[in-house]
Parts: sequence; C-alpha cells; structure tokens
Amino acid sequence: MKHLIFLFSTLISSTIHAAPILEATGFGTVNMETAVNQIQAKMMAQRAAKVDAQRQLSELVKGVQLTAGTTVQEYEVTSDLIATRVKSLLQGAFEINKSVQMESGSFSAVITLGICVDAEPDICKDRETLQSLVSQ
Repeated sequence: MKHLIFLFSTLISSTIHAAPILEATGFGTVNMETAVNQIQAKMMAQRAAKVDAQRQLSELVKGVQLTAGTTVQEYEVTSDLIATRVKSLLQGAFEINKSVQMESGSFSAVITLGICVDAEPDICKDRETLQSLVSQ
C-alpha cells in the first residue's frame, strides 16, 4: 500500500526502576511517492517517529493489551492473528533527541522522547513526573 508510513521501533529503557527517566525511541520513514514535496516528506517521517516513540512510552507506562486467535481446520492451523493495543493519556513527555536524514532517496527520522520518573535529575526539576501524576 503506497500510502502507508512505515514505523519501526526499538525500546531503549524497559523498566521504571532502571533509570530516573524512561526513554523510548521511535523511527519513521515515508514513501516518497505519497509526499507532495521533500518538505512534506520530512515532516511525515518526523511525525511517524514521534508517534512511534509516544506509543512505546505509553506501553511502558500503561501496558499493552494483547489479543490473539488461532483457527484450526482439519488439524491444520489456517489462520493465526495477534494484535496489540495500547490506550493511554501520555502526560509529561518531552523530546530528548531528534535526527532526520535523507537515506536511499527517502527521509528517515529518529526521535527519542522521555518521561521523568521523579524530580531527582536536573532536567526533571520543572517537569511533570510519573511520581507526581500517580500521587494526584
């Protein structure tokens, strides 16, 4: 499908206890055939990366709902479907790092977002933290 923005993701930090700031990095690319011009393509790749990072932070904070189903017909698996879903309100997220590059004729974006677990690190002194949100 030509109109898809491809999202690739990786998880940087996987537990709340591992660091004072939860981090998630999102990746985004864009199909140049769908973009009107290079500026729009660059913005689409950035947006895809940001949404991917937001999704990953939401998964860390809220968890993931997993739905799966398998169809067996005449003792053979004919269909196997696994879907994940996350639904959350993401508060206090901020951009840590961003890069957008032209690669192989298309734009590629990488954005790292963070959420402060507590106000201990200097960067978190004036930000909402997970600790403050939970205690409300």
